[in-house]
Amino acid sequence: MRVIDAHAHTWTRDIISKEDIHARQIAAERAGIEAQLDSPLQRLTTAMDAGGVERAVILPIDSGISQTMPLSLQEKTDWHTNEIADSPNIVSFVGIDPRRGENGLRELERAVTLKGCRGLKLYPPNGFYPDDDAFYPYYEKCVDLGIPIVIHTGFTSRFKHVKYAQPVYVDKVAADFPTLKIVLAHVGVPWVHEALMVASKNPNVSVDVSGWQFFASKVPIRVYQMIAEAKLNRVFPSRMLFGSDFPLFEYAMPLKKWVDFFTKLRIPEEMIDQGYPQVTNDEIQIVMYENAKRLFFGDKT
Repeated sequence: MRVIDAHAHTWTRDIISKEDIHARQIAAERAGIEAQLDSPLQRLTTAMDAGGVERAVILPIDSGISQTMPLSLQEKTDWHTNEIADSPNIVSFVGIDPRRGENGLRELERAVTLKGCRGLKLYPPNGFYPDDDAFYPYYEKCVDLGIPIVIHTGFTSRFKHVKYAQPVYVDKVAADFPTLKIVLAHVGVPWVHEALMVASKNPNVSVDVSGWQFFASKVPIRVYQMIAEAKLNRVFPSRMLFGSDFPLFEYAMPLKKWVDFFTKLRIPEEMIDQGYPQVTNDEIQIVMYENAKRLFFGDKT
């Protein structure tokens, strides 16, 4: 089965803020693991090779409005695009906080037209609601450039604000920009039903399953329930993307095991008896490869 990881990250401690370093140390201590302070491209490609992942999408985050960052916005864009310059199967989005206004819009156009970025990543927990009318020029620019947006929804790290990450705050954007392709990261967990509702009513909205390996490793019934509900809501398979949030959940389920888990995913018989539909190999392939190929790589191979 062919696989694209539609949600991955790379960084080193030299390009992230002191607050994010501290947040990762706190999360690592809670999980009983070593903090993920350095995860360059080579680590991702090694995991991809082990898991049979053909392509990946890197999603940088712009925290420069709410935190002091070592790099400027433009330098961060260049860091990520330069890192993947010799990796044709890996693409990068540009992360921009829309509160940057005109400066951010100029960087969005530069990142896409000159640096080859394939889309825009928004991270509302840094302090903004994505449906603020002041940000509409960003959505208009994305439509003009023909690029999708991935928006973080759901749980976030320390020193950021989860209230901004409810999926419902994307609904107005999706309705007002029906040709703009939007992906709700993490299926909005813990607001899973809300994320599926937003995607169900807006045909331009998809979801990605990155981060769900935490549940797959501990309570896999949560994954089965989410997939079954997504199929009932006609979000699975045509508007769901496979992703990992690499490297943040490697401690719970390494990328290779996550690929294996999702490739073999089937709804348990007891849920079928309750009326939930079963999933097929062809549907799983659409989630694991076809949707990301169409949205992020724009080819037919």
